[in-house]
Amino acid sequence: MNLANEISSMQTEIESLRSENEALKHNKAILDFENDSLRRQLAMANADRDNMMRRGEAIKSLLDQTGAALMNGLQKFHETERDLDERRVEGTDMQFLPSASHNCCNGQAAAREH
Repeated sequence: MNLANEISSMQTEIESLRSENEALKHNKAILDFENDSLRRQLAMANADRDNMMRRGEAIKSLLDQTGAALMNGLQKFHETERDLDERRVEGTDMQFLPSASHNCCNGQAAAREH
């Protein structure tokens, strides 16, 4: 009888281990599914990050180009303003200098009056 009890105990243990094995297989399947889902999400997040980095680099490049164009435009504007100021100064200097023809005519008119 002792052997029969031992066999029965082992059969019960085998059934318990089989049911635990089934539960563990079920849990493993769930964990594998979640793991695959997380890997897909990670791949999508990495792709989004890479896309954002490329867009950020493109935006930085455009900003650098725009800044360089702005600085170039400002330099040209200041050069033009400087040239205009120089012309204005030269124009006002010319107004204060008596012209030779003006002196000549005034001299002739003065000679005629005398």
